[in-house]
Amino acid sequence: MSQIRLLYRLQELDNDIRAKKQRLGEVLRLQKENETLKTARESAAAAATERDKWQKQRRKLETEIADLERKSKVASDRLYSGAVKNPKELSDLQHQIEALGRHRGTLEETLLETMLELEEAEKESAAAANHLLATETTWEKNNVGLRQEQEQLALALHDLMGRRQELSKVIKPDSLTLYEHVVKKQGGIAVAAVQYNMCGVCRVTVSAQKIKSAQEGDLVYCGSCGRVLYAP
Repeated sequence: MSQIRLLYRLQELDNDIRAKKQRLGEVLRLQKENETLKTARESAAAAATERDKWQKQRRKLETEIADLERKSKVASDRLYSGAVKNPKELSDLQHQIEALGRHRGTLEETLLETMLELEEAEKESAAAANHLLATETTWEKNNVGLRQEQEQLALALHDLMGRRQELSKVIKPDSLTLYEHVVKKQGGIAVAAVQYNMCGVCRVTVSAQKIKSAQEGDLVYCGSCGRVLYAP
């Protein structure tokens, strides 16, 4: 088998390797969290934070109201216990109970508003959590196929690299050096097959003499793009 034909086979392997490596990179990238999932996760976290804020506010108000109730009961028990005889002290207790009642009323109004805000926040948090779950489920489902493709690509690349290594052993060192040089110079494609009397890469017409020489195994270059010509 001529060196040109061997180089062409090497080019085919390299093309396949390059394509599979590119696809493997895409598959790995697609398995990372996309913007839709990131946005859903951020929205769920923000909604949960808002819900927790109102829950904390509710607990704080309930504690304050319970404390006022305790203080009001202590004052009422003392007022009606009969143990207090001083009129001024009795009046002060009465005023304290009334002030505690007014403060409690204000806090209860605030608690009602807080409960309404909490109810809305809980609904939004639940909706955001459900959306996140659905988004994660879809993403995970898609990743099953991507992981399978990743494994298949890895196996295929392993096979291709092995075949390339074996093929490289039967190519002359100077031919292999030439091939690698043209690959770097021509952006990855070193060997172009002649198709319909044209270079298979740049599509410029190749002379009959060059085609004949290439068919005989001589090293012939495309006059336009400079790639090695392979004429089957």
